[in-house]
Amino acid sequence: MKIFPDIETRKRFMKKGLPAILVFAWAPIVWLLLSSLLTPVLMQTTSSFMLAQGVIVPLTVLFLLIFIRVFRFIGKNIYY
Repeated sequence: MKIFPDIETRKRFMKKGLPAILVFAWAPIVWLLLSSLLTPVLMQTTSSFMLAQGVIVPLTVLFLLIFIRVFRFIGKNIYY
């Protein structure tokens, strides 16, 4: 590949950079999923959309941190 001059540079990118890109791409998907599942319940209990999103956004960040650990674990097993 023209971007990576040697195999070691590509492996380093796959181990460190690619999981961050995958988490960035999955962020809206996870947020929409959590919003669609939790917002109706939170709206009934709190009747505030801002408070519901205040709960959903930290949950999204938590899920994304879990995703980045999983992606890095998978990357270590594939590109060793």
